[in-house]
Amino acid sequence: VKQKISERVNKLISDEKKVYELTGQNRQVEMIKKTGFSAGKISKIWQKLESEGLLIKEGKFYRKVI
Repeated sequence: VKQKISERVNKLISDEKKVYELTGQNRQVEMIKKTGFSAGKISKIWQKLESEGLLIKEGKFYRKVI
């Protein structure tokens, strides 16, 4: 499972990879400051990563599968 997740992460475009790497460590407000992305862009990336099986939504928050 770890290898499949890692292969998927390596295929992400740079914007998606930035958001993925910061997920779980930072709140959205901090991610906006660190990436320069809008809240909407971060939210869309989270939704995409969730649909690809890389993130899990727990309540209002997302976390990495591994």
